[in-house]
Amino acid sequence: MFIVAIENSADQLGAGLIKALRSKAPNLHFSAIGGRATENCGIKSQINIDGLSILGFSEALKAYPLVLKRVKETVAAVLSSKADAVVLIDSWGFMIRVAQRLKRAGYEGTVIKYVAPQVWAMREGRAKVLANAVDHLLTIHNFDAPYFEQHGLAVTHVGNPMFDTDFGSGDAERIRTHLSLSPDEKVCAVLFGSRQSELSQLRGPITAAVNSLKARYPEIVFISPVSETLRGALMPETKSRDMVNVQLLEENWKYDVFAAAEVGIACSGTVTTQLACVGIPAVVVYKVNPLTWWVGKKLYKPDFISLINISAGRALMPELLQNQANGDAIALALQPYIEDKNMREKSSQELRMQAQVMRGEGGSASDSAAEKILEILSV
Repeated sequence: MFIVAIENSADQLGAGLIKALRSKAPNLHFSAIGGRATENCGIKSQINIDGLSILGFSEALKAYPLVLKRVKETVAAVLSSKADAVVLIDSWGFMIRVAQRLKRAGYEGTVIKYVAPQVWAMREGRAKVLANAVDHLLTIHNFDAPYFEQHGLAVTHVGNPMFDTDFGSGDAERIRTHLSLSPDEKVCAVLFGSRQSELSQLRGPITAAVNSLKARYPEIVFISPVSETLRGALMPETKSRDMVNVQLLEENWKYDVFAAAEVGIACSGTVTTQLACVGIPAVVVYKVNPLTWWVGKKLYKPDFISLINISAGRALMPELLQNQANGDAIALALQPYIEDKNMREKSSQELRMQAQVMRGEGGSASDSAAEKILEILSV
């Protein structure tokens, strides 16, 4: 089995899948291209994935030569492994190129795509492209299948692995003790995103909002758990005046921050659904290169960008996008949740309920994905 995951969230999915497959088929041998989560499973990445976590059209253009080089290296690694199956996780632009090149190279194994491109949001034509490049699709949304099945691609809905994690498992007192917080101090979670490009776009607006809110509500402590990569990029910035009110912690403190937080500011992405699972009212922000934004506006179909809002059909979390994502607007949007306890509690309840709707019924998504893969391979 060969697992390919080039972004942090995909790396987490890959690790969960590896663990589930090992529990069901201990004799499986794994090769992989991935990050820390994959390597923590005892599998060394075949290539370096640094620089492949790309957001946006213009950013992708700049990174295109590196992408093509890594695609070529990935295909060569899969072919030389002689794996019976390769699982390509998320990351549409990279993985479709890998799948197409594997097919042209005569790869005899089974090509499985894990996580569908969001054709319900834009670019429905990608469904046909994927159907011509892979053998099976494992989806995390129950509304994905019809888009792909009409083109002859076999689809299995395995559930969203995000909901396999208990995001409410953190310890509020542990982090309050760690940071020596007084009983009067309240916590706001600050989530900058998982990509360098997100950080570069949002650091300024988010820190401006933090500083504005800190001046108005001095009892609030702003805590940001960040990945090792982003922490390295942010640490030099903490010496600047605009970052003085943001306390950076390692990512493994995230669930404790969730447990302690009453409100949040978050880059749009997986973390907004995590916040919804634990009922933290948050303002969602998102900003990309103007060219990327212009292209996206032409193609994107839903009214919202956060899955919790898309699922609910309304803004359970306020969204501030592009030029709206500025310090004053972010601070203004968060103020009602800070000042009105009833509003905060109502929002918390609605978020938890909608997250439960998204979770649905059934067991672990990783287990479901593993079972289907083993069924496909007749293992």
